[in-house]
Amino acid sequence: MEIPDGFRSEEEFNFPNIVTVCVLRGFCTAKCIHCPVGRADIPERLEKFGNKSMEPGLFKKIIDEMSRFKHSTLRVHSVGEPTLWKELPEALKYAKQKAIAVWIFTNAITKNRELLKNLADNCAIIEVSANSFDKKNYLKTKRVDSFELVRENIEYLSGAIKKSNAKNLLLVSRVESRDKEYDRKFIEFWKKTGLVSYSLIRNYLNYTDIIADVNEKKARKIAPCSAHWTRFDIDCDGKAIICFHELLRGRKPSEILVLGDVNKTSIKKIWQGEKISRIRQAQFKKDYSLLKFTDKICCINCIYRPTGRRVIFPPDSG
Repeated sequence: MEIPDGFRSEEEFNFPNIVTVCVLRGFCTAKCIHCPVGRADIPERLEKFGNKSMEPGLFKKIIDEMSRFKHSTLRVHSVGEPTLWKELPEALKYAKQKAIAVWIFTNAITKNRELLKNLADNCAIIEVSANSFDKKNYLKTKRVDSFELVRENIEYLSGAIKKSNAKNLLLVSRVESRDKEYDRKFIEFWKKTGLVSYSLIRNYLNYTDIIADVNEKKARKIAPCSAHWTRFDIDCDGKAIICFHELLRGRKPSEILVLGDVNKTSIKKIWQGEKISRIRQAQFKKDYSLLKFTDKICCINCIYRPTGRRVIFPPDSG
């Protein structure tokens, strides 16, 4: 078969490399300055981002389809903190039973060691958004006094993984900041501890203008975004969305940016559908006029960019 432009293989065209599920909305234990949820006052979060979670049946449907495509990884995320989803322990066990590689993103702010053990046992990759290597910076960027707890939990997770002789990876990440020296020292500090597999710096994002700095230059994105060829994003209710960033824009994404409903249609069919195909063509040809919803496309204001593109950081970015 002829593979559409942008795909590296028939396998990737048949099914996305990464399926990201939003399992929870509106709840988080941190107040991160680089996250739309963290920037919102706690009493406002449910009103602004919604108060819902993924049904176990929908999660299992997603896992069952993924189990037929061994190259695909499940990324467990949320508009908030995914470990607050009460169904998570059983959901992760089910995914492991189906031989699905799970990558979870968490702030690891918890005193529940049983939950941490579940992550260590069932997740191929655990990414902890530690964001700092000292209490002062943690308070500045996460705005909660939990650095010591998170460090203890990283130590626990590392020990649990090593004890089980698993090949699971433990990562710590930080959102890039103005302070490049601190960014560099973050990598070095966690590497030297011997606790983690990797430490990394995540690109600063404006979430398509949701938290953009007033000084940031507006520029239409030209380079095609690899997400449209590699990643499939699903909201709590099963709606597949053009980009995960759109889930942080409000209680629910604009219907015009919804690709399909996983409750009713397979991921594979949506992945190969007309709407996402047109988006790929528009990006590949650098011509958004190919779309009927050009003014709504979130990619235009996205600063998730190729190496070398300048980003203006907010004054409080750490």
